[in-house]
Amino acid sequence: MLGAMAVSSDSDDGFRIKIDDRPYRVVIQRSDGVDDIAFAGWELRDAAALDQAAAQLEKAGFAVEQSTETQLRARGVRGLVRTIDPSGLSSELFWGPIHDHERFISPTGVSGFVTGDMGLGHIVLGTPNLGDAIDFYTGVLGFRVSDYMRNGDGDVVFLHCNPRHHSLALVGAPELTLYHFMLEARTLDDVGYVLDRLLSDGVSISRSLGKHTNDHMVSFYSQTPSGFDLEFGCGGRRVDDSTWSVSEITKASSWGHHPPVAT
Repeated sequence: MLGAMAVSSDSDDGFRIKIDDRPYRVVIQRSDGVDDIAFAGWELRDAAALDQAAAQLEKAGFAVEQSTETQLRARGVRGLVRTIDPSGLSSELFWGPIHDHERFISPTGVSGFVTGDMGLGHIVLGTPNLGDAIDFYTGVLGFRVSDYMRNGDGDVVFLHCNPRHHSLALVGAPELTLYHFMLEARTLDDVGYVLDRLLSDGVSISRSLGKHTNDHMVSFYSQTPSGFDLEFGCGGRRVDDSTWSVSEITKASSWGHHPPVAT
């Protein structure tokens, strides 16, 4: 449906999704519980940066689990540690992805995905401990606030750790929940063809095509088989920390992103 590649693996941790020159970006695993996010991976520059991050986590009172050689091979990286964030999410910090040098070739003709120095895309998480989660990602891991949006009595907080406007957004919720994750395609035509394909196949479209006010992404939202949404878009803006000013948005979209209309 999305034009990504399904990749086989010797590991027993599920099947993998390839969208660029990395061996994979997403792992999909069978679960006996609720379909939701199992872990998120955050890449650091090198071994020294990972050691520094692990020390900062322990100093802040977070338990750090070192990975075995078997676990490193399964993830395809040279170094990795795990911790649990204040929301209860398993967060994996790693360095040294091991490349397989296999080309990404979309099975449906998508021209490509925008990753590189901006990573996979973004995830939006509901958390029962919003303040602690913000402190964790900004005060311990070094994420930076891009902007805010009021959500009832609380905030949606958009955070970046690279030039992408946000790699993570946090919103208060009764329990840890993945609301959606986003993939950014290279062109508007890529977005349109995927939207047509989903509509033709009867996939539920949660939000119509629209343009966001903060990251300027032109996108739509569709429901995944697991129940959370996928945002598929193009044209996202980049953040330059030397000139960026944090602000509050009061409207999620400049236009579009309408919910489905009952017929």
